Amino acid sequence: MSLVGNTVRPFTHSSIPVPGRNVPIMRLFENYAASCRPTNKRDFNMDQLATLLQSFQMDEVATKQYNSLFFGMADMQIEKFMGKWYTVVNSKEVHKEDCSIFYFDMVLQTPYTATFTSKQYALIDNDVITNEGYGSMVGPEPGAVLITTGHEKDQCPFFPVRIGGLNDDGEYQYMILSTPLKYPTMVLTRDLEKFDTMWKQEVYDFVEKNGFMSPMAALNTRLHFTDIDVCRKVNKLYENGNV
Repeated sequence: MSLVGNTVRPFTHSSIPVPGRNVPIMRLFENYAASCRPTNKRDFNMDQLATLLQSFQMDEVATKQYNSLFFGMADMQIEKFMGKWYTVVNSKEVHKEDCSIFYFDMVLQTPYTATFTSKQYALIDNDVITNEGYGSMVGPEPGAVLITTGHEKDQCPFFPVRIGGLNDDGEYQYMILSTPLKYPTMVLTRDLEKFDTMWKQEVYDFVEKNGFMSPMAALNTRLHFTDIDVCRKVNKLYENGNV
């Protein structure tokens, strides 16, 4: 079993909104766009994203899209976001790897801002791959938390569009991560058994009803729900808390 890795470092840009309460919606989307990796190749999803973001120059369009993405979100408590997460739903046309695990670790936190690292372990053809990225929070509002995974196919960051439950340690139990196009989308959970028995149907209903299951950008593909039992057999990292 070999190890392959990608690392992405934060980009510097001038459009980071001033942290605090009630950051304007357009500023949040501008911050998102500025966080995308530049590319020299034409890309269908990037073209769609550019068209979508251009339409946000009209405030009512930006507000409508913001509400369609974040209506299920309250203010983020970023410290409840840290730690180990299992990927239980994914956009497989983008992320070919299997049995993915994420670790988020806080680097710096203030009342309205945070910086944290992101590290992903997954399998491709029985090889362990790693992707290293980072996350940032520029305010507690929905849309103010961005996660850059470091994955070669993720040119733009993800943001949480739904978080669910609290465990005994006061941490979120599952979260749905997506983009303005609602593609790609991932669902992460801390507890595989509880997700299967308590949250899976809720998540399925949410992504199906709200356009994340098979959005236009996905080109008629649907979200893939991970076979947890298979992952336990092939990925020893699933049971290893000290990776």
